[in-house]
Amino acid sequence: MAKVEDKIKSPQEQKRRTIKQYLAYAGENISIHGLSHVFDKRENFICRTVWLLITIAAFGYAVQKVYESTLNYFSYPFSTARMKIHVNQMDFPAVSFCNLNDFRYSATKGTKLDKAILSNDKKSISGEEYLNITLKARHKIEEMLVDCEFDGNKCSVHNFTEFNWNQGELCFTFNSGKFPHSLLKVNGVGMKRSLVLTINVQHYEYYGDELDAGIHLILHDQEETPIKKRGPVIPPGFTTYIQVEKKTILNLESPYKTKCGSIKLKYFDSYSMHTCWLEQLTDHVYKICKCKDFFMPGEIKVCSFEVLENCTWKEWAKFDNYKLHTCPLPCKIDSYEMSLSRALFPTARYASSLANRFRKLPHVLNTVKSISNDLLFMRENLLRVVIYYNDLSYELLEQKPNYDTLVWLGDVGGQIGLFVGAGVMSYFEIIDCLVLIIYTRFFQKFKTINSIRNHSL
Repeated sequence: MAKVEDKIKSPQEQKRRTIKQYLAYAGENISIHGLSHVFDKRENFICRTVWLLITIAAFGYAVQKVYESTLNYFSYPFSTARMKIHVNQMDFPAVSFCNLNDFRYSATKGTKLDKAILSNDKKSISGEEYLNITLKARHKIEEMLVDCEFDGNKCSVHNFTEFNWNQGELCFTFNSGKFPHSLLKVNGVGMKRSLVLTINVQHYEYYGDELDAGIHLILHDQEETPIKKRGPVIPPGFTTYIQVEKKTILNLESPYKTKCGSIKLKYFDSYSMHTCWLEQLTDHVYKICKCKDFFMPGEIKVCSFEVLENCTWKEWAKFDNYKLHTCPLPCKIDSYEMSLSRALFPTARYASSLANRFRKLPHVLNTVKSISNDLLFMRENLLRVVIYYNDLSYELLEQKPNYDTLVWLGDVGGQIGLFVGAGVMSYFEIIDCLVLIIYTRFFQKFKTINSIRNHSL
């Protein structure tokens, strides 16, 4: 036996040799399909090359599918589930109405506002004068409400609350649910469980060249103040029957496309897109004009008529045209769909009895000296609405994610498993190999050694 001494091996050569051994071992033993054939030295060169091409193609296709699945995941798709929910009792909607006319003629005629409108002289009215005249000239619920009945029981003006509509029109809400009014419910359907309102639109009080007479009626949720919402126009001279169907919509928060939510408001207790719009409009107008219109919220001085025309209303138009408000969609929305039908109101005999009541009202006598034609007068001024549920049920539309994290992981795992044959344990095998290579390459210390070969003589 003789010993033959080889050349001295450097630490770098030892590292390369060790890393090569790790890669060879991983290639032969890793559980990813195809790699074992690529690294199997018992296979000939052609077979290993074919297996390499097959493995690369399968891996590339798997990467493409994983990429598509990931894009789909980050688009946050959702579906909407629709169902009918039957209940024993339902909240009655909040019912709001606004007169189509802004100012009562009797309260506006001869005032500074009247003279300014007729002479087109806006400089003569201060903000305080404009506020006082406007508040006095608006229609009053005490004069408009002729009769009220809910669920067979009498109601009155004390069951109504007030709010200012889109451009300052005074609106009245029945069943607002706001203190001191409790939320009203019904446990039956049809006209016997309805809200019946007889309203005097005061057509004889319309100011200026108003084209239409009547009210616009809004059905809404108690949490919502419908400042920008407009319902159907109800004309005088008819009984309008309104069959109501409730719909509840549940939206998804960000990052889904609906991006529902709410923001804290300074001037309102509860959030809605309408109150959010009005608050941001008020802040925008105040920032530019240093004042506000009379119906806008906050302890801010009211603009003079001249500033309203030259600044406030122009900034308002710019605010809406450029959509300068950022108000998220609520996560829960209760909406009410209406089906309307009409009948002539009142009948000739009923008009006579109503006329006798009207002749005793001071606000009518002061404006209309004589009612020569009872039926014509009633049909020009009175309307009746009957609002009711057709059944005790509501439609629920709920948005649900249809590609969440678990589904995405299952999809990605299925694609990789199908085309590459890799599972979770395969990833740990790759990580283990990488850790060994990094440790060997950067941290492990090797000493220079002599390589010895043994030869038999």
